[in-house]
Amino acid sequence: MLMPLAMLPAKPLAAEPTAESVAAVTTKVPLRILTEPAGRGRLTDKHGNLYGMSTQLVKAIQQQVGDNTTIEIFPWARAYAIAVSSANVAVYDTIRTADRENKFKWVGPIKIYAVNLYAKRDVVADNASLADLLQNHVVCETRNTSIVNELLSLGFVIEQNLILSRQSGDCYNMLKLGRADLIAMHGDVTAKRMAELRDAGLDLQAVYPLQNIEMYLAFSRQVDDAVILNWQCALNKLVLQGQFRQLYQDEYPEVMISEIEARAERSQQQLLCPL
Repeated sequence: MLMPLAMLPAKPLAAEPTAESVAAVTTKVPLRILTEPAGRGRLTDKHGNLYGMSTQLVKAIQQQVGDNTTIEIFPWARAYAIAVSSANVAVYDTIRTADRENKFKWVGPIKIYAVNLYAKRDVVADNASLADLLQNHVVCETRNTSIVNELLSLGFVIEQNLILSRQSGDCYNMLKLGRADLIAMHGDVTAKRMAELRDAGLDLQAVYPLQNIEMYLAFSRQVDDAVILNWQCALNKLVLQGQFRQLYQDEYPEVMISEIEARAERSQQQLLCPL
């Protein structure tokens, strides 16, 4: 026999979420760590496993903070879009710029260097002007990087004298094939790196200076400040105890490593990080 509606037990109302309950749920959301398989710091082997200096550094920080997240690999534009639009995401190596400043929380720096446009030797004149580069040469750069914005501000035009690639390694192939004349690289290139490029058929020379850049781990704005502090202190510790120098000294110049060590020392003092 059906009970009259008035006699049915009332269903309890769901409790309004409190700040504490929302925070508890947020802390349970695992951190996603994303990167692009490009550059000497972020490479993949034939099995698709990620390795390289930046990745080793991030994994060392993970070990310090007790994070066991598996690093995910995406083309740069996709990784950046996920990091901007999602909660609890970190992406590296990310150039820190004024227009990105308030889109992320930052841990670093992990690289600092000047950037130049490079060309194959004898393809571009040593004293080429910007007007000459714009009129007579094509530059290749990875899509959605901060360098693209600088190239656009200098007067390069997409699909005319500016090719946008999905991954940075593609631009080296464009140079080899003669489909592009210019590529952006950091200016403090070691002799070892230049020799590697020559062996790959790319005898390059700097032809035009761009702005200096600093690279960081960029975290979603929703990531708790305590997590950011923990990661920054862990990075400082690795730098000040020499692991950073050990990882980077064969591939990057002393001027960069010394500057990052000095930055870590200042950060350590400001944040009162334990050693």
